[in-house]
This record gives sequence, C-alpha cells and structure tokens, in this order.
Amino acid sequence: MNYITAEAATIRLKDGSKRRLDDVRARSLYLSRAAQDQAGKPLRVLGGRNEFERTRQQQIVDRLTAAEVPGRKRVLLIGDSIRMRIRDSTGYGLHAYDRLIDHFNLTHIPHNTGSTTAVLNNLEDWLSCRPDIVYLNAGLHDLATAPRGAPPHPSHQPPDIYAKNVRQIIAIIQTTGVEEIVWALNTPVHDQWHTTDRKLHRLNKDVILYNQTATEVMAELDIPINDLFQPILEAGLEACLMRDGVHLTHTGSALLGRIVADRILESR
Repeated sequence: MNYITAEAATIRLKDGSKRRLDDVRARSLYLSRAAQDQAGKPLRVLGGRNEFERTRQQQIVDRLTAAEVPGRKRVLLIGDSIRMRIRDSTGYGLHAYDRLIDHFNLTHIPHNTGSTTAVLNNLEDWLSCRPDIVYLNAGLHDLATAPRGAPPHPSHQPPDIYAKNVRQIIAIIQTTGVEEIVWALNTPVHDQWHTTDRKLHRLNKDVILYNQTATEVMAELDIPINDLFQPILEAGLEACLMRDGVHLTHTGSALLGRIVADRILESR
C-alpha cells in the first residue's frame, strides 16, 4: 500500500484508488504508517510492510506468547524471508514452531532479518529475550547482486566481508552465554526463474560459495551446521520454490520446518 504525505487528505491504495481520511479504516491505516515513519524503524517494531502483514505477524507473536511455560528453554530463530511467513509463502519458521511449541518457549522476530550487516545492526535487540538456543540463517541478501548496469545492491557483501560478519555474529551471540548456536546453510535458488527479477540477481553458484564460506567459519568456531541446501535440491526446486526462484512453497517450507525443528529438538 502506498501512502501520500501527512498533510494530504487522502491515501492512495495499491490498485490506484483513493480513500479520504474520514473513512475510519483509511485514517487508521494512514496514522499507523505515519507513526512508523516517525519512529524510523517500522519493520523492527511492527513487522511486515502493510497492515495485513503486520496483523499476521502479531498473531504469530501472540500465539507463541500464550503458549509459554515458565522454566522451559527459549529458542530464537533468526532468518530472512525463508524463515518468515511472507506473502503466499509460510516460511520454515511456522512449521518449525508447530513442532517446537510443546517443548520450548519461542521468540518470533516479526520481520525479515536480512543480510549479515542487518543482523549485526539488530542483534542486540533480538538477543534481549535471553535465548538458550539460537538458530539462524543469513546470506541470501549478502550474495544478491544488481542486474547489469544497475547500482550495486545495498545488501550485497563480498565473501570475505560475509565471513567477517558471520564471525562477528557468532562472537556476539556467544557473549550472552547461550547453550547452543546452530548455523543454517542458505537454500538454493532456481537460476532461470530468479534472474528474471528486475531488482536483484542470485545464482546457485554463489549460494554454494557463500555456504562454503560459512561452513569454513563454523568449522573454525566449532559451531554446528544445519544443511537447508541439499534437502531442497533433492526434493526438487520446482516443487519447493515459488516462481520467483527463491522463496519457499508450502512444500519447501514444510520440509525445512521439519528439518529445523528436528535439529533443535536434539538440544532438549
């Protein structure tokens, strides 16, 4: 949904239509967006990019909060849109929550946690829940490049900087005294489907390179790896990936949700 300036009397919807602010719903949407803009951190506070997505993310948070049991270990999942429910893809997070909710307290980050740089910028806030187990993936934003002739993609980091960021992320998490950290490898992309995207490009050869980089860092730091790449490859990209070539279908999300949850359940 696109909003016009705070001084304006109407808001413009995605379909091009307008609503005046005397429409209660329109006014509520407008003021919600205005408050986010003033706060300067819309995704961190509310999650999602529109009212529907924010509401959906809040429902996930409410469900997990209501299921908390004192004394249980706390699990924090950190990850990009592969983890997060977004648009028509559930993400692996919801499927993992279904299998973990009777065994752990779960903290949900209601937005895409993005690149390793974004993770570093927000990590202190996310760790304030004092998790016992941190499971995370990051890299699909780092390896993304802009189409030829376009300005560099802002989240892109070359492999050496990616490795440096990954080491720093692990070091920060370790200072909190968590019992276990698990690093998840990035999922594959469908080269032909994904490179038609006008905003960015990802190629499987780069996913493999960045996964190898992370694997080497984790070996140095003695941090376990959970492979989310090979299972999707084996199950079939056409079945597991949406037509954008990167986000997970319900089949892919359910598959990874089981793999993620089973790995975390080993920590009980």
